[in-house]
Order: sequence, then C-alpha cells, then structure tokens
Amino acid sequence: MKNHIKYSELNGEIKREIQGFIEENREANPELSPEDATLLWFESRFDDWMLGKYNTGRKTKRKHFRFDIEIPVRVVERLIDSDSKESEEIDYVGTILNISRGGFYFKSPESFNPASIIKAVIDLSSVDADLAEVEALAMVVRSDRLPGGGHGVGVMFSSIYDEDRQNLNVFIFKNVAYHLSTGDTR
Repeated sequence: MKNHIKYSELNGEIKREIQGFIEENREANPELSPEDATLLWFESRFDDWMLGKYNTGRKTKRKHFRFDIEIPVRVVERLIDSDSKESEEIDYVGTILNISRGGFYFKSPESFNPASIIKAVIDLSSVDADLAEVEALAMVVRSDRLPGGGHGVGVMFSSIYDEDRQNLNVFIFKNVAYHLSTGDTR
C-alpha cells in the first residue's frame, strides 16, 4: 500500500513549490499527479528548501531538516560496539526528541559509544494511526550525558527498508506541513 500526502491538504507555500516542480518536470513526465509530485519533491528538494527557508542565521552541517517531537523508540539490539566484538540483544524504550530523514536524537537510559550500530524500531502509529513501525539500523554519532540523568544519543540511519523509509518520509512531511500551516517553525 502506497502512502500519499494529500496535495489538497498542504499549505499554499508548499503547494507553490510543488507546482513549480511539476512545471519543471512536465515535459519529462506529463502524467505526473500532484500527489506523486509531492513525494518526488519531498525526496529531492524538501531538505534544501526547509534549511534555506527556516534555518536562516544558524550555521549547520546538517543535510536534512530536523524537527522536535517526542516519539517512543525501542532499541532492540547493539550490533557493533567498539568495546565488544559480539552483538548484544537489548530491549528498552527511549524517547526520540528530534528526527529527520537522516537520523534522530533520543533520550536513553544507557550510553553508546560513537560508531556503534544499533537496531531501532520507531512506532509511528503511536502518533499517526495511518503509519506503521519503522525498523532501521543506525550508527551512533554522539552520546551526551543529559542534565537530570540519562543520555542523549544522536544516530544516523545506515540501513532502512524502502517501505519503512517511505513511512518515515510521509510522517516527517505530514508533521512539517502541519508545523508550517500553524506557523510553528521553531
């Protein structure tokens, strides 16, 4: 089942960007529907557009636009760790604090070494009934001790199935479109 963002539900600013994208691609793909164009635009131009529009004044090396949200994440396995040669089954729930198409930052009861590879399951259905879980392998890029206890762990996706990536993309796009329509672009 293919998930779509409903073009008719998007705000005018995003619709204008997508309409321009359709015009640019009309010759190559005259049958391009607004819904298919929406997903193509999201995959190819969204991050640059968001970073250019809403990251003004802030320097960033980020490739993907990141937004704050709290979502449960289940960490089920540590596949690679610099301190150990063996994988280790673990199973606990942390809280994602922000997410992008490239990775996420979550609150964890335990620390992870940079370059560790973890297997994580993000239950998008807990915040959007139309979407399913996303299972991914992710590499730890940072781990910080948080004030008040616990650790903040930043990961980037290293492997994710196409269907799961599509669910993640739809989730991110829906949420960003909502934030844009309400004017909440912190």
